[in-house]
Amino acid sequence: MMDCLRSQESSSVNNSHSGRYRTFSDGAISPTGPTDHALDMAGSDMAGYTELLQGSVPCPTCRGVGSIPKEQEGMLVALIPMKDSRLRPRRTHIWVCLAVFVSLTVAGLLIFFILPRSVNITTTQPYLDPVGPVYINVPEGVVTFKLRNRFNVSNQNYFEITVNSVLMTVLYDTKVLAETKNTSLIAIPMRSNRLYNVDIGITFDRANQMDYMVYSCQNPIRWAHELVMLFQFTCSYSVLGHSEESTLNTYQFVSCYSDIKPSTIAPVITTTNSTTTTVTTRPAPTAVTASNVTNVPP
Repeated sequence: MMDCLRSQESSSVNNSHSGRYRTFSDGAISPTGPTDHALDMAGSDMAGYTELLQGSVPCPTCRGVGSIPKEQEGMLVALIPMKDSRLRPRRTHIWVCLAVFVSLTVAGLLIFFILPRSVNITTTQPYLDPVGPVYINVPEGVVTFKLRNRFNVSNQNYFEITVNSVLMTVLYDTKVLAETKNTSLIAIPMRSNRLYNVDIGITFDRANQMDYMVYSCQNPIRWAHELVMLFQFTCSYSVLGHSEESTLNTYQFVSCYSDIKPSTIAPVITTTNSTTTTVTTRPAPTAVTASNVTNVPP
């Protein structure tokens, strides 16, 4: 009777513990409960979850237990506490001052080198003698000779300029005697000077009321053949794609006498006799621009 009761108790104990213990192959008994069932369920769910997130990457803020879609990896937003040292400015005023200094230095250098400077025209006001012979026609009251004037073009810029044309006008006593324009292109390098020569022909005649100079230009005395003329220069040049002009007015001494002989047609000489009157013109020793004149008595 007692053996039957003990067998029933042992069977009831085994049945009551069957839901809370797990028997392993080595005979060991491990308690079972809701935790083991939860782990089994989580394992089955994790397997399915891993299969669904094959195209994902580990979450950097989930301590390695989470995943995010790969296409959203670049859209993550990091939250930094307000007291984080990375939010505190580090020598910001130094960088700002350095940036302002560099900007002002670059701007100043650009303005210094690119800002256009004036192109100056200067001259030493040389004494101008005729270039070649002076041709004088006394009967016609014409004096013709050539002058060569020179001036200096100074380029103070830090880039090259091009002289497009030079206009020179010669005036005497408010009368325009001659005007010439040289359209030769001349390049002047930066920070350099260039000497510019301009040739011009001068004519004294009755049209400009200077025919009386036919006698003065034959006189070797300096004060007799020397005149003070006004020369006006207008220089047109190109700088940085646009054209500008610079002008110069200068008074210079000009001589109309030349030592190159012969360069003069002698005046008409009249000889009177009791019977006949002969007017002759002495021919020039060499070829002259004007023709000789001879009057034959009747």
